[in-house]
Amino acid sequence: MKGFLDRYLNLIIFLFGFISTPFLMAQDQTVVFNGDSEPIPELNSASDESALLLSQNSYLLIYSRTHNRAISSSSFMPTDIWLSEEGINKRLDLDSESIHSAVGFLNQNQTFVYASLTKQGAGYETQLMIADWQDGDLDNSKKFEIKYFDNKSAYFSAAFSRDGKHMVMSMEANVTMGVEDLYISHLQENGNWSPPMSLGYVINTRAQEMTPFLAQDNETLFFATNGREGWGSFDIYYAKRLDDTWQKWSDPVNLGSKINTSGAEKSFSFSDVAAVAYYTSNTKSDGYGDIRSIRIDSDLKYVKDTLILPQLPVASLNQKIVLVLDAENEKIVAGVFDIKTDSLSLRVENPYIWKAARFSDLELSINIDGFMSASLLLPLTEWSEQDTIKVFVEPLNIGKKINLKEVLFYKGTDRMIEGSTRSLDLLVNVLKSNPSLKIELRGHTDNVGNPALNQILSEDRVAVVKKYLIQTGIVPNRLRGKGLGGSEPLTKESSEAYRSLNRRVEFLVIEN
Repeated sequence: MKGFLDRYLNLIIFLFGFISTPFLMAQDQTVVFNGDSEPIPELNSASDESALLLSQNSYLLIYSRTHNRAISSSSFMPTDIWLSEEGINKRLDLDSESIHSAVGFLNQNQTFVYASLTKQGAGYETQLMIADWQDGDLDNSKKFEIKYFDNKSAYFSAAFSRDGKHMVMSMEANVTMGVEDLYISHLQENGNWSPPMSLGYVINTRAQEMTPFLAQDNETLFFATNGREGWGSFDIYYAKRLDDTWQKWSDPVNLGSKINTSGAEKSFSFSDVAAVAYYTSNTKSDGYGDIRSIRIDSDLKYVKDTLILPQLPVASLNQKIVLVLDAENEKIVAGVFDIKTDSLSLRVENPYIWKAARFSDLELSINIDGFMSASLLLPLTEWSEQDTIKVFVEPLNIGKKINLKEVLFYKGTDRMIEGSTRSLDLLVNVLKSNPSLKIELRGHTDNVGNPALNQILSEDRVAVVKKYLIQTGIVPNRLRGKGLGGSEPLTKESSEAYRSLNRRVEFLVIEN
């Protein structure tokens, strides 16, 4: 007997571990699955079903379906949005040349947001749309604006949080870990949506992250990815948000073999009013995605979320805090900015905790609503001993005077010094991002020489700057001009280095 146990003990231990692993995984899950998943025949077809959306009406399920693959071999497959309610299926009346996918409902289910992706030459264009929802019909469709939204991929998916204050999206932006990454946009107090911000390294990989779904607790994120070790090509994972920066997450957990297979699983979602989860899978299907359902138990209940102003974190070992402050009151500015080092390129939310084994020179590009844009190179030698790297931005308040520090002129001329247009380009971005902004350009000279000639020279310098702005597309009626000669020097020092600082152009905010 002992010999038998010795011979087969390792095999018994291995088999027990193999059999119990899915069970133990299920016990630790945020959602626990009951029984096996089943296809939903009344929703599935020979085409590809994808991009599921559950409305707060538990009887309404929205999904996308490609056109008939039998009549097209193109990799760009036009896709319609379909509704299924109490056994009745209906296709939304949208153009037939685009890839359409549902994003969600806002304004207490009175408006519907969807994405429309079209081919543009050799690339693609994704446009977000919002429309009035009239019992399954759309009316008054118009663009749904998110500043700096730019998807470069042929794929897009997104979902709102239950309270309509957060939008998680999958796309390929200018700053990306790989291809499609997950990003977050927040509804701001002024009614606008914040620029998309990457969810960071814990969530995103160098491969694809798709079909995000934020559970009712506003903390638990479900998504599909092919960038992690899993059961098949795309597996579904979940992770927990750990704070209000949306940058700190628990390590993603695979949902296990009850959901994931050797094929591709995507679009996992469920509501707090029914004990059923839905997702798509190309396993045991027609070769394309089919919609499946599975019974679940979940304690992720709906909670009301509030907009929380950012709080200053505390840096620990191997961390720096990059902090953008209002230059007038030194308060934290709510917004996002771009950060770049020799190993990092991300769009992050202010304040940003920068973790690194080795720090390097830092490049910042800051474009925040209501503030002057800034582009800065901060050498490591200037802040290596500091825990917090503070950057100040000027508010665009009416009556505020802002010096364009890099817009300088050669002595006695209206010819700008090389590099001056870099600062003017920042002003162009501000004017284009703030269409209600009107400014008065103010030209200055040094206080040496004939005052009458200096007055003419300062007006000529204003004209040069104004011409540059108009050439970039700024409407002339947003720009006023005024020459002040040498009457308002920045410094009265007599050396040439100091006097050159007086040969400048500033602007005054007159309307915003």
